[in-house]
Amino acid sequence: MSILDNDIDKQIQQHQQKILELEQLKKDHEKKLEGLQEFDNEIKRLCTESAVSEEELYASRAEQIESWITSMAKQDVPAAIYSSLRKHFERAGVRSGKREKKVAQPKAKLAVGVYVNPNSGERVEKIKRNPRQLDQWIAEFGIETVKDWQQN
Repeated sequence: MSILDNDIDKQIQQHQQKILELEQLKKDHEKKLEGLQEFDNEIKRLCTESAVSEEELYASRAEQIESWITSMAKQDVPAAIYSSLRKHFERAGVRSGKREKKVAQPKAKLAVGVYVNPNSGERVEKIKRNPRQLDQWIAEFGIETVKDWQQN
């Protein structure tokens, strides 16, 4: 037997050990799934016996559920439910209009009157709000310059 054969046998043994570990993990996982199914059935049975709906059960556990979810935010890789809930509430905020809105900068206010652009000779009358043309002049030339264009 050569040295190469020894290495191959060693690798085979390591892979077989890994396979045994993975099979054990699979059995443990299946056992957990069975336990969760039994737990779910038991909760449903107790809810039926006590005349409590699952919604009422969850509402009674709201604080614990909330702390569980918020603790996931601190994890490097939170559970899938955390990401799902976050997306849901972002969409719900958009639909209800409760999403944080950007605060608009106040528009430049000019006195009521007639403004004449000395560059083009255009006249714009401001009655209440700035007309679109006046806002364009403010953006282009600045409010101080446009203020000087007011005619008495």
